[in-house]
Amino acid sequence: MTPRLAWIYILTLLIQTTCGLAAPTRADSASNIPLRILPLGASITWGQNSPTGNGYRAHLRNQLTSAGWNVDMVGSKKNGDMKDNDVEAHPGDTIAQVKAASENSYRYKPNVVLINAGTNDCRLNNQISTAGDRMRSLIEGLLKAAGNGKEPLIVLSTLLPSGQKEIAKNTPSVNAQYRDLVKRMRKEGVSIILAEMNGKDPLIKYPKDYTTGGKVDDTHPNDEGYRKMASIWYEAIVDAAESGLIREPAAVDKC
Repeated sequence: MTPRLAWIYILTLLIQTTCGLAAPTRADSASNIPLRILPLGASITWGQNSPTGNGYRAHLRNQLTSAGWNVDMVGSKKNGDMKDNDVEAHPGDTIAQVKAASENSYRYKPNVVLINAGTNDCRLNNQISTAGDRMRSLIEGLLKAAGNGKEPLIVLSTLLPSGQKEIAKNTPSVNAQYRDLVKRMRKEGVSIILAEMNGKDPLIKYPKDYTTGGKVDDTHPNDEGYRKMASIWYEAIVDAAESGLIREPAAVDKC
């Protein structure tokens, strides 16, 4: 965990528990761009093991709006008791299935896509050596659907720590592929950034951040774990904004 990320996380806790406290100000210069965010993935994106069903989404939305951004979450499904609870997430989906599901949200024309996918591929031992290729295909589908000059920022998450045997075994390989994919696509001119959820000293700890009422979920974070996820997403979005990687959202066709 980087010192900056630790500081962002501490400020997040203060923001959400102290009335009138301002959000981290790194985003101030870029926050005039509205964010139309597509949370895309499987059960973690859905918010499984979150008591409210919001997962990381409510925490992230609060951070962004507190920093001055106008935020609209989009997706073909709704989950959680939060305001603006749209999401494109299907528990149990593999990368290929997430790609197919993502087509349901092309019409919303997000300018930011948050992707956390691949945990189920790890659990199923599903062609681990080519997970990065399937993720590239998913991302390229999103970019092609958006159209030239309207491509969204892609924020690709590495997979979280897990206590499930197969996931824990396969995650290092998939994460290495994702890190390499982000570097290669960035060199190709794609607006893409990594959200590092599982580095050398991960902010999200297993089993601490997966335990609720004394029971440990081997795959899905508890609310504190989701709060930490939100801080990592937030840092990635701010970094991308400061690098000029976020475009204005495109107009959405009216039915």
